[in-house]
Amino acid sequence: MATLVRLTPQQIEQLLDDADDMERALKDMNEELVTLGVPQDTITRFGKLHDRFSGWIRFLRRQRELGAEPPAS
Repeated sequence: MATLVRLTPQQIEQLLDDADDMERALKDMNEELVTLGVPQDTITRFGKLHDRFSGWIRFLRRQRELGAEPPAS
């Protein structure tokens, strides 16, 4: 993954750490929206956006894992 986008392993780790922070912030925001009585349609749309973000982060983490695995003999 680092070779493909020309990032150092440290840069990739920082980006993934930042993504974890964003994930927590999105979760907190969802709870806040529910508490504020935001319409359910809006909460649902926000949830879908959050799910898409989470899916991309899982995908990137998996790609990173696969890139770290030794090739099959």
